[in-house]
Order: sequence, then C-alpha cells, then structure tokens
Amino acid sequence: MLKAAANNARKTCSDVPGNVHCHLIRKTKAMDLYKNGVPLPFIMQLLGHESMSTTSGFYAFATLEMMSDAMKKATPSLKNEYKLWKKDEIKKALFSLD
Repeated sequence: MLKAAANNARKTCSDVPGNVHCHLIRKTKAMDLYKNGVPLPFIMQLLGHESMSTTSGFYAFATLEMMSDAMKKATPSLKNEYKLWKKDEIKKALFSLD
C-alpha cells in the first residue's frame, strides 16, 4: 500500500524517493522532531527504544540545514549568501545517499 501511494505521489512530486518504506517514514518523523527541538529522551520514548545510545546513534546528527542555521547565527553577515546545497540536483544527490 505504501509503495503504491509513493508511486502515485511521485507523479506530481519528483522529490518522493524511489525506495519508500515504513522505516523511512519513521526515521523522517524522528529527524523532524529532533530538528524542531524535541529532546532526545522524548523521541526515544516515542520510538520505543530501550537505550538512549540507539536513539542518539540514529537520529542525533546535524543535517545540512541545522549546520547552515548554526553558521547563520555565528556569522550574521553571510545570511544572504547563496547555498549550493539548496539546488535541486544537489539535494537529490544528497538525499539519495543510503
């Protein structure tokens, strides 16, 4: 069912990855929570992990967007500089790394 929905969505949105599976959705949601400041212990409980090292090992890493935001805070003069990684073809290459 999930593959059929992904195939259907890909017809109107080329950003939908080719290999959509349940764990991809789980990981995406966990990363979204982490990027939005939800503490790791909460994410750990939501995911049902018994160990914080499991949660932190899979989900607590800096994304390009998080690093960019940190750099903006550290160097306000660079806020309007063009970011190469925001180009569609670069994003596709980065998001396809499995």
